[in-house]
Amino acid sequence: MKDPAAHRRFYAEDLAGEAVELSPAEAHHAADVLRLAPGAEVELFDGSGKVAVGTLEKVDRRRAVVRIRQRRQAARREPIVELAFAVPKGKRVDWLLEKVTELGAARLTPVIFSRSVAAPKLSAHARGRWRGICIAAAKQCGAEFLPEIAAPVALDAFLSAVGGKIRLLGDPDSQTALPAALKNWSAGETITILIGPEGGLTAAERSAAVEAGFVPFRLGDFVLRIETAAAVLLATVTAICQA
Repeated sequence: MKDPAAHRRFYAEDLAGEAVELSPAEAHHAADVLRLAPGAEVELFDGSGKVAVGTLEKVDRRRAVVRIRQRRQAARREPIVELAFAVPKGKRVDWLLEKVTELGAARLTPVIFSRSVAAPKLSAHARGRWRGICIAAAKQCGAEFLPEIAAPVALDAFLSAVGGKIRLLGDPDSQTALPAALKNWSAGETITILIGPEGGLTAAERSAAVEAGFVPFRLGDFVLRIETAAAVLLATVTAICQA
């Protein structure tokens, strides 16, 4: 039978102590949303693979303390995928963050293209909001890891510093199918997916990406929105690599 604590998941930055105090936001969630009482079994995660199970010792809408009884270190699931993307307008980025967290993205890099419709500054407040969306998604889906959120970067700077042997560029004009683009992947290698703006990359941007080792590929016959492409490509890459 599944541990009931797994349905009562909370994020905590530090799981080192025998007792862990949750943030005010997590205390509110425990007390006012889930209506948990002292003695309830809960699960905590820190976003870097550390997971703890314990018992609520104190709980109200401002403060919650969990007495830890068991810890474990989760292994990151393969493949390790870094997603670099043009930021979509408005609340569409929220949907993107939620879904790629659920799908296990390891790193998120907002990239600024010539045709970007949103050029994020990603202030401390905005970064905190993005992280909050990722935390909520991880709590819901059972993920042990949170994606790292990188600072926004211009395409040329991103291409000059990109890591990972397998580099993929979503391109509806390409004749290469995704399975072929992944044929040289092996376990332990990071996969970097680059998704441009809905207006597409300029010819110069596409050439620069190819020169930096990105393999253009096509997924289907339609041009997808950025957030749709991010979720579909991440899910498809993961399915192919895990097959």
